[in-house]
Amino acid sequence: MLNELLAQWQLFSRSADLPSEPVLLWRSESRSISISNKAGPAVPYPSVRHEDGSRNHGYRRVKGDPDAVLHIPEVADWPEFGRFLITVNHAASPIESVGCEKCFSPIGPSDDATVRLGSYVDLIFTDLALNEQPENLLLLASHLAMAAKDCEKWWADVEIELERYKGIAGAKAPWGLMVKIGNAGRNEQEARKFWGETLMRLGNAVAKLPRDFRFRATNTEPEMHAE
Repeated sequence: MLNELLAQWQLFSRSADLPSEPVLLWRSESRSISISNKAGPAVPYPSVRHEDGSRNHGYRRVKGDPDAVLHIPEVADWPEFGRFLITVNHAASPIESVGCEKCFSPIGPSDDATVRLGSYVDLIFTDLALNEQPENLLLLASHLAMAAKDCEKWWADVEIELERYKGIAGAKAPWGLMVKIGNAGRNEQEARKFWGETLMRLGNAVAKLPRDFRFRATNTEPEMHAE
């Protein structure tokens, strides 16, 4: 997978502009990795109330502070989301979150599923300089995508988008990942149950990342090992 990602990235990397539409780098069943045609956030960012009445509560750094994670408004009454974000933001983790959200939405006529639970988590490397090299984010994306293998069997999908950020304080021309995790279900309880399964698998993969996790030439794989 990583070889394919890097080869596709090289075709795009010569451009200094955002693509006019998303650029698909890799797909397998209900997992995908792409380059977003939208800019990522400027970090830090303020609280904003949107026209539809929803609210972005603004950025608050929670790295190494599990209590702070549990006080994120989007995490309230969602312990499985809290556990995942605590793992991501653990002091020993090489990455951290800079945004998240989740919500239920009805889906159209279907033989089985009636509702979808959608969510996203914005991820960056804690070592800010690493976000200036997209290869680091693509390596992370490959690990997360592999962790969610077979998720289509429980109606889940994982879409990972490489975003050029508007800015991160302390970094030059940074990139980040938006990890979208969705799950359909016959009802909200079922969708949430299997969404939690996907989060657990992603969290287990994050927990195994070493502190010095980053792209190196030795990360590339022989072609026969690519997915």
